[in-house]
Amino acid sequence: MKNFYVTYIFETKEERDGFLAEVRRYAEISRREPGCIRYDYFYPVDWDNRLFLWEQWETAQDQKEHCRKAHFAHIGKLKEKYKAKTEIITEDNN
Repeated sequence: MKNFYVTYIFETKEERDGFLAEVRRYAEISRREPGCIRYDYFYPVDWDNRLFLWEQWETAQDQKEHCRKAHFAHIGKLKEKYKAKTEIITEDNN
């Protein structure tokens, strides 16, 4: 199992909320992909301008395939639109 912990950092709470409103439909698509165990967004309690994504995949290859999908490219465009910076931590649970 492969975990990805993604922290999105925005300049404002409004940008964070706009990003989340638009990215939800792509999250639904991602959840239906082969190998996807979890694809969930969370609000950190102490940060109004951050958003946390926990992605969990059966294999690293499943996540690599996810990155090749059209909806993944749309997520990248949303990151640009809302000026999101990202920090990513990965973890293998084999």
